[in-house]
Amino acid sequence: MKANHRQFFFEGTRTSFSPAGMILFITFFAYGALVSGSNLPLEVAIGLTIFVFAIPGQVVLVDEIARGSSLITAAIVTTFTAIRLLPLTVSMLPVVRNETTPKWMEVVICHFVAVTVWTQSMVVLPTLPREQRASHCLGFCCGLMVLVTIGTCLGFYAAHILPKNIAAATLMVTPIYFFLSLFNTAKVRVEQLAFAFGTIIAIPLIFMVPNFSLIGSGLIGGTLAYLIGRKVKKHD
Repeated sequence: MKANHRQFFFEGTRTSFSPAGMILFITFFAYGALVSGSNLPLEVAIGLTIFVFAIPGQVVLVDEIARGSSLITAAIVTTFTAIRLLPLTVSMLPVVRNETTPKWMEVVICHFVAVTVWTQSMVVLPTLPREQRASHCLGFCCGLMVLVTIGTCLGFYAAHILPKNIAAATLMVTPIYFFLSLFNTAKVRVEQLAFAFGTIIAIPLIFMVPNFSLIGSGLIGGTLAYLIGRKVKKHD
């Protein structure tokens, strides 16, 4: 990594020690406690944090391992939780890359794409010169990895003194943060409509089809917003 890229990298690393990073730290602290409560070793907790780096997938995988599910079943279930990250990756890469970005850097950044990384990147990166974005983003991701790995270890060892209800509640910190961030970053009217429709539709779907409420509310809300936006645009 060239000298100027190293500078951008370390600037990105510093930005990981932000409210977003602290929220992620708390969530992974709860995850570490969950792994410990499932009677799995610390090595599993750290390994999943490094190689999965997405709380929903990690929680599902821990649950499958604790149940004694087969490797194929665990892999399939975890893959389904990761599908939601594909649109985030596709929308984020054009913002990150430039003509001089090495392919290996793009691949590594894609591994880190999750809720917090996507939200922060879509807000911060457009404000930076394009040649700085990839190195800054990679630094931010690596800084987060250090934070969440420490959080995982601390949560694992604190599991015996942390009430289970509190540990479970802290796992909700990241989804709440993501919800508020989406609301804050929705500037286009279609995005605001999709956000509103998805939120309203999610309420009945939680009771009707709880296993598909998140996907269903996003699909229906987004489709309605798109159709309305397209109709309004035609009239304009």
